Amino acid sequence: MEKKEIVFKVSELKWERIFLHMKIRTECMERANFRLELVDRIDLDEHKHIEDAKVVKAIPLRYDEYVNKEYCFCCNITAMKGRQFLDNGMWRITATVNGEKYLCYTDHDVAYQFEENSRIFRYGRDKYAYTVSFSCATVDERYLVLLLKSCFMIQNEGWKKRHYVQEARTIKGKFDRIYMSAAIFSIKMFYQFWERILPKDGKHILFMSETRDALWGNLKYIDDGLKKYGLDKKYKIEYSFRKAVGNHKSIMSWIKVIYKIARQDYIFVDDYVPVFGFLKLNKRTKLIQVWHAGEGFKAVGYCRFGKDGSPFPTGSCHKQYDYVLTGSDGLVKVFSEVFGIEKEAFLPVGMPRLDGFLDEGVIKEFKEGFYKKYPNLKGKKIIMFAPTYRGPGQKYAYYDYSWLDMDDISDYCGEDKIFLIKMHPFVQEAIKIPEKYKDRIVDFSSYPNINDLYYITDVLITDYSSNYYEYSLLKRPVVFFTPDRELYELSRGVHRSVKESAPGKVCDTFEEMMQALREEDYEVEKIYKFVEKNFANYDGHATDKVIKKLF
Repeated sequence: MEKKEIVFKVSELKWERIFLHMKIRTECMERANFRLELVDRIDLDEHKHIEDAKVVKAIPLRYDEYVNKEYCFCCNITAMKGRQFLDNGMWRITATVNGEKYLCYTDHDVAYQFEENSRIFRYGRDKYAYTVSFSCATVDERYLVLLLKSCFMIQNEGWKKRHYVQEARTIKGKFDRIYMSAAIFSIKMFYQFWERILPKDGKHILFMSETRDALWGNLKYIDDGLKKYGLDKKYKIEYSFRKAVGNHKSIMSWIKVIYKIARQDYIFVDDYVPVFGFLKLNKRTKLIQVWHAGEGFKAVGYCRFGKDGSPFPTGSCHKQYDYVLTGSDGLVKVFSEVFGIEKEAFLPVGMPRLDGFLDEGVIKEFKEGFYKKYPNLKGKKIIMFAPTYRGPGQKYAYYDYSWLDMDDISDYCGEDKIFLIKMHPFVQEAIKIPEKYKDRIVDFSSYPNINDLYYITDVLITDYSSNYYEYSLLKRPVVFFTPDRELYELSRGVHRSVKESAPGKVCDTFEEMMQALREEDYEVEKIYKFVEKNFANYDGHATDKVIKKLF
């Protein structure tokens, strides 16, 4: 017999000194028994779903009263089990009815208050602290599981140093960390050896990426700019491109990279490059972050500090940049938070990859070549679907294609529209398009440069990605399809509300998205305001400004 769905939701959280007041609401008329369950963090580290995680310990959680379908709790945090505190770890709440166990979820309104409901209890002349914090984990597109993190902490005088072995939770993990520590030590020594031997003459430039295997975007434009002005004759320009983040590379691959780094005076990077987190670069070497994206919503870097997967206080490659390029003055504050560095390090000169972006000759030339290669798309209205990935990172990236109804999309397209899909490069699983729809729905995920596709796109559909930033310059409609918006904001994290700040129509359901497309209800006035605010100083000469500043 299929398990009956019964929903228990935390509807209120508040503190009264050491008393945690909590209410759990349900429509179930039968009385439930509750308990707190300590789950195995190793399971969570391996990205097992919270409902599948092993229970290490469980303690009863007794309610004080039951009123109007709400269980009311008053928990003395100093006496959760007898007279004891909760053990260190992640705790979930479960309810049992007639022998069946149910996870307790949280109202979204309550989840938005998690940070202000977290507490730090100091003791021992502030050398020690007990912390209670709240977070959530997604189960499906409907529910968030409430999690309580209990942790006793001690003052860490050595916070500037990473303790790799201690951070590991398993024996295998500790051996892996020992190997990694040895590898890091070897890399440091190898760098220091060659950095001292190889002279710094101010004439060496390296373009580097650890997430892509080819020159593209801002890096390509700066490289082209140097060659345009003949600076490739004055400077020795080298390149290092490999997909190393999240992948194991050979020792020889690392030797080549470190040797290249050691001889450089200028290093340009376009994304996360972890090797710079443990290399102390020569003071004469300038590390310049040109970043691959504009303004998006998803929280990255130190925007996630204090959340699972956040960077450490020190040892992050983001802390090592001498200069960071941004698209405008308004983005300095955003990326200062992302990278955890001072505002003075930023060069708000614009994005080099947008130089010539609005050039009519460039657009015409691209369209001619594109339609020659894809004649079946010529004369069609192009709707480009380009969402970001889901999951904690590159290794586990995915997208839930079940959110899309192929029948409805095909019906909308008819004979005069094309639904062009451009998935994030981290998403390895290709979308399965039924054969009968392939003349209307096409997968362009392997196309190398999304910026070029903007020229033939009439409407962009995205979500939390920053791709709308560049596209907005064309002043064409953007639709934000966010079926997991609240879950994404609360679990993955964003640095500002999507609903309040997206420069276009925000649709939380597939039906809303299709209605917006059919009725052409795009809220385009938001795009005009966005462009006015973010591109007031755009002149198409960002590359020249970068070269003038640095060379």
